[in-house]
Amino acid sequence: MSCNQGSSPEVPKRTRKNEATPKVGTGLSTMTRSDAFVAPKITPKFTDVAELCGVAFERFSDIVPGRFFLPEIMGGGAAWFDYDGDGWLDLYVVNGCQLDDPDLSQTNYVNRLFRNEGNGSFSDVTFSSGALENGYGQGCAVGDFNADGFPDLYVTNFGKNSLLENNGDGTFSKVGSMAGVNDPSWGTSTVWLDLDDDSDLDLYVVNYLDLHRGNSEVCEYNGKKGYCGPGSYQATADRVYLNQNDGTFIESAGKMGLEAVDGKGLAVIAADFDYDGMPDVYVANDMAANFLFTRTRDLADGPRSSSQFHNVAQASGCAVSRDGKNEASMGIACADFDGDGLIDIFLTHYFQAKNTLYRNRGSLIFDDDSRRSRIAATSFATLGFGTATFDYDRDGGIDLFITNGHVLGPEHEPFAMKPQLLRNDGTGRFDDISPLAGEYFLDRFVGRGVATGDYDNDGDADLAVTHLHRPMSLLRNETETGRHFLGLQLKTATRTLAVGGRVVLTFGKQKRVIALTSGGSYLSSSDSRLLVGLGDFSGTVDLEIRWPSGKVEQFQGLENDRYWLIVEGHQSMPFTLP
Repeated sequence: MSCNQGSSPEVPKRTRKNEATPKVGTGLSTMTRSDAFVAPKITPKFTDVAELCGVAFERFSDIVPGRFFLPEIMGGGAAWFDYDGDGWLDLYVVNGCQLDDPDLSQTNYVNRLFRNEGNGSFSDVTFSSGALENGYGQGCAVGDFNADGFPDLYVTNFGKNSLLENNGDGTFSKVGSMAGVNDPSWGTSTVWLDLDDDSDLDLYVVNYLDLHRGNSEVCEYNGKKGYCGPGSYQATADRVYLNQNDGTFIESAGKMGLEAVDGKGLAVIAADFDYDGMPDVYVANDMAANFLFTRTRDLADGPRSSSQFHNVAQASGCAVSRDGKNEASMGIACADFDGDGLIDIFLTHYFQAKNTLYRNRGSLIFDDDSRRSRIAATSFATLGFGTATFDYDRDGGIDLFITNGHVLGPEHEPFAMKPQLLRNDGTGRFDDISPLAGEYFLDRFVGRGVATGDYDNDGDADLAVTHLHRPMSLLRNETETGRHFLGLQLKTATRTLAVGGRVVLTFGKQKRVIALTSGGSYLSSSDSRLLVGLGDFSGTVDLEIRWPSGKVEQFQGLENDRYWLIVEGHQSMPFTLP
């Protein structure tokens, strides 16, 4: 079997001590899952082609039996991005190292960069590219911080974080210290976005716990030792770095109103949830109330200032569950799940505690819609981490992938869990169709990160999934739909991510609104291109793009089944291979 089947659309040429006396665990969350599903019209098919395609990677987490040092069990992320500008998505994967000294230079365990050769195979270019970050890696995020046209990487660690600048010649340079973003806290997920309206990308870095070998504890669950959860430790404040447009950043959480206490964050996403033209920031916290930061003044407590953010999650209804309880939020995904044009929020949660779908009612008001949407019924028997949105069958309904796996340790059951594919029926209700999706979905993994990206440019989303104790998987989407798609790569006038903008597509009698977001999942970064399922519609598509700058542009007659590059203020261009 080839790992690059099918025809490709036209794309452009470019490239404390661990022996402590165990105590009863605190802080980890403690209806059954419905395994029934409605057979879909189009059967999903995903095949793990990682080994076949040359993506050979298994995370080293330095797990020592009996130590129960929490970072061991958290896993790492992955990122899809075209680092060399050749039109094909490359893959970056975050590794661990020996935890005795995560800041010590180590070459046995480094992050990996796999270059897409354009023929379905990948080459490991880690060392030749200089992308061999060697801390105890957690997450990664893609963003062109200097707007030179080449995407850069921010890597979070249990230890000092790192910024890898893309030199534009296939190599990277470590500039985190010089840039002022080498925060030594326990970083997890990161999002790039323009926070201060100066047209360059800033950084919101989520931090987790104040944990080190000196205060690490061992907990006991049902008579067995295990990892202590977040309730055993203090939170560490998130960091906000404003881009000075000279290669440096200034930490500005207080200045921007983005200081918050007791976060214990694991995931973050940026989106304009109320379509006021200013991106908002949502942070998923582990057994603490989630954050929704906005500059919308109607809901904000305290002084009304459009230059400062305010946490309105409680007032908005998306801080805790419908029952008023904190939830153990791990991963996050946002999309318009019910087709009303508004961005909804999906969160993965702990074992025997439902995942949550917050339905956006408009004006920054959300409802916990987990039961009506059938999200609750599909999640009580799982512990979810990374999650991703995509339209597997091109019917226009946004579907969900979730990678699952427990955190107490292999001494506890269950530990490894099956991943899930949830099909959206078009109304924001979901069916678990995982048993139909291929062999991978019948197996059990300790899943952690997931990133989506159309690595073979065939117009559907493929999945890179990271695990503990097993190699990562590259799930090629081989679903035969017979339906059509439109691919879009959108860049602002300063050639950066169009975070906070939105696209209105008109095709036939249909109209669809798609928000431009950044971040999401867990520790991971997905392809920034948009893939829109058009169903059976085979005609041309009209677009209206509302850019973060406020400018509105219209484009008519875009052919489907191909990718289009649109830069603010310029004509649309189809991607073309030479």
